[in-house]
Amino acid sequence: MNELIERAGKMIVETCSQLKPNEKATIITDKETFEIGSMIRKYSEAISTKISFHIIEDYGKRPLDFIPKEIEKDVKNSDVTYYAAQSKQGELQKFRGPIVNLATLSGREIHMPNIDTTIMQTGMQADYYKIAGLTYLIMGIACKSKTAQVTTPNGTDLHVVISPKLKWVPDTGLLWYKGIWGNLPAGEVYTCPELIEGIMVVDGTLGDFFNQKYGNLGKTPVTIPIYNSRAQIEKITCENEELLIDFKNYLYNDDNANRVGEFACGTNIALKRLISNLLQDEKFPGVHIAFGSPFPNKTGADWNSIGHVDGIMKECSLWFDDKLILDRGKFVENEILSIY
Repeated sequence: MNELIERAGKMIVETCSQLKPNEKATIITDKETFEIGSMIRKYSEAISTKISFHIIEDYGKRPLDFIPKEIEKDVKNSDVTYYAAQSKQGELQKFRGPIVNLATLSGREIHMPNIDTTIMQTGMQADYYKIAGLTYLIMGIACKSKTAQVTTPNGTDLHVVISPKLKWVPDTGLLWYKGIWGNLPAGEVYTCPELIEGIMVVDGTLGDFFNQKYGNLGKTPVTIPIYNSRAQIEKITCENEELLIDFKNYLYNDDNANRVGEFACGTNIALKRLISNLLQDEKFPGVHIAFGSPFPNKTGADWNSIGHVDGIMKECSLWFDDKLILDRGKFVENEILSIY
């Protein structure tokens, strides 16, 4: 077994989730991610004797549109639930999302959709205590700001109004308490913007199953006009006609599927490049924006959507009010750089 993958498995169990000897854990994986799921199992069983292990395909054909009773029972009785499996279109609403909800009622959930060996050898090698420090520092600046602005060399130009009534949420990778859940690898801080308008050019990664199907969008970026916090669907352009149709259809999922629900800054400074996997790419130093669910239970937003699709933009420059935080993807503030 690769030494870096071993180190990442140990990091997930011992550092990020802090599994304790008296705790019960449930691991949910699939055939494609079995090696990683087994690694998490190995380090969990080194700490606790109360470990349950499930392979999704044992319960039916993917995408699964229900939670099997055996998995439901174990998750309900677990202090920690680890989800390490590949995303399948349709599972977010009926399988993956409900598992998160169940897991956080009884304990904490470590969410790793689409995790792979590349992520284990890159994003999961980060110093998460260091990532947490930077994340909270950026959050402190963001919480005091009324506006933000984002530009990129490829044409993104966005103006954001920040609501003092909506929460900024830190994603540090340190998931230690009952009721908490988060993605690994981690490293971002996000909110639901009060208002966002301008042009968004997605030239990196497009979320969820789109990145699995279409990969890096550097050669076929998606240009999205945003007015009153909503993507102007019929004005979206992309040279890849199939991608354009798929994306537009997604934004018609429900009344809020085209509404911006997330404005986020990636803070994982261990990352050196985008890998066309949203789970990790959204943590890359920069800005990403998602259409759909604003995670109302976390941000305090008073609306929701069944959709949530993130767009990653390359070489972002980010200002909070008049303070330049990122210059073409590099943190530039002396007060930030001085502690790293």
